[in-house]
Amino acid sequence: MIQIIISIDPSTDFLYGIVENFKNKNINYNLTEIHPNEESYESAFEFISNVTKKTVIIFLGHGQPNLLYGGESSEHFPKRAFVKLNEMAIFEGQYLFLLACNSASLIRSSFKQSKTINSIGFGALPTSLEEVENNRRLESEKISKATIEDFKQEIVITVSDAIIRYHNDFNRLSDYLALLLDQRINNAVLVKKDRLLADLLFHMRKELIIF
Repeated sequence: MIQIIISIDPSTDFLYGIVENFKNKNINYNLTEIHPNEESYESAFEFISNVTKKTVIIFLGHGQPNLLYGGESSEHFPKRAFVKLNEMAIFEGQYLFLLACNSASLIRSSFKQSKTINSIGFGALPTSLEEVENNRRLESEKISKATIEDFKQEIVITVSDAIIRYHNDFNRLSDYLALLLDQRINNAVLVKKDRLLADLLFHMRKELIIF
């Protein structure tokens, strides 16, 4: 059974599209939500630490090179570290898919201590205007909200399709995801005529890693 861990905050709502696609394809999964409160953080962390080895764990949320974030409520509970770099051993013996910004760096830094069987991660995945403005490479680009919304849907489509097809083989999963992203880049250029969307997808493809 695939274990899906999702951090709950308004900016991650679109990621439920991945969960819905799994459901529609009758993929066997369990969903754990990290809500914006201490109890939820602690119970989700405890749950992960007890997951049977050799399980596929998919994290959907936000990250930094040294951590994964949990849930957030802008009014009552600012997002905070859910799993820190020095706690990545919680994923030992697992197949780990981190759909979070800077998760590639986190995987590289923690691979020896986390001792996952395989891990897949990404670079920057800007899914809001704020994230675009905070990205040195993108801050000068005039990326519209419509392009960001398209990018979010492309993430859902490509990640869903790849995991549904190859969740039992991470090497094939990584290769197939790269292929799907290549196809979506071409579609963005030739059909949608959106160079900036193509650029976002190109860097998602370029910064995709498997360890």
